[in-house]
Amino acid sequence: MPEFQISRESLEARDAVSDCDSIAQRIESYRHLYPTDNPKLIVASESADAAPVECCIPEVTLEELSADCLRSALAEHGALIVRNMFSQEEADTLVGAIDHVLDACGKSRVERANISGTYHNPPANMLSIMPNKGMELGSLRMFNNASGAAMCVEAPSVAETLLQLYEEHGVQKLVGDYLGEPACLSVKKWVLRRSKLPVDKAGWHQDGAFMGTDINSINMWIPLTECGGETGAPGMDVVPERLHKVASSEGATFGWSVSDEYIDSSAFKSQPVAPVFGAGDAMFFDHLYLHRTQSRDDFTKVRYAVETWFFGASTFPKDQIPMAW
Repeated sequence: MPEFQISRESLEARDAVSDCDSIAQRIESYRHLYPTDNPKLIVASESADAAPVECCIPEVTLEELSADCLRSALAEHGALIVRNMFSQEEADTLVGAIDHVLDACGKSRVERANISGTYHNPPANMLSIMPNKGMELGSLRMFNNASGAAMCVEAPSVAETLLQLYEEHGVQKLVGDYLGEPACLSVKKWVLRRSKLPVDKAGWHQDGAFMGTDINSINMWIPLTECGGETGAPGMDVVPERLHKVASSEGATFGWSVSDEYIDSSAFKSQPVAPVFGAGDAMFFDHLYLHRTQSRDDFTKVRYAVETWFFGASTFPKDQIPMAW
């Protein structure tokens, strides 16, 4: 039986003030830290000559998961799916928490005054840590709200609960071993998601297009509800291969995105796929993996997910606001 278990009762019993102070300290610890000038990168900018590999997304169970397994899968295929990494009970609790957090973030300041600090209690230094202060924080919140998302640190008790949950499942050691040094997280890119329908079709991107490529990263994307394939809820469309550089944005909607035409061209060895995910699965990939929220016109179900970007403690993108683990 796991030592740490989550439920709505345990979440709401937490000390919201203490959790807020903890998240503020995690953010503050990186205020005056900068990445190393000459990082040793996990993914080289150019691919070495190697035997061709099948374009696919490897899958393992939690029992089979290791840093070596993760390293091999990302080096050869760009991603790894871990089945049943989190339990149905854990996923259900997080779905409920996401509803509360996103609903609170969508309310006015006056309305939020009556909401439990469990679900909305952003640390005060979120404002001063942003490069462009209030303008950037306001833009981030508007962007997230429009897409059905919120930064996890807006609800420190949820954030601290997730960190404990990750530790219970061995994520801290796994990610640190993969990165070759202790991991930090991103304030901006640690996100709670509740999909909005219809899905924006112009979503193909690699996060390295706006985070930079002189970094070491790993993203853990956790679907909390069944999604993808023919489930009726949007999963993720991906190009299932190891990429070593940022793809062209020619013809795309944004400078950091990739057009459908480019995806359909002969630029890649494989065609996009849409894996089917169960609640509590996890998908790991880095800043060069090409993906988007699955795009179709006939989705009828909402998809919940948690997205957590980790970086090496000395190889992080400063503008994504690193925070200590």
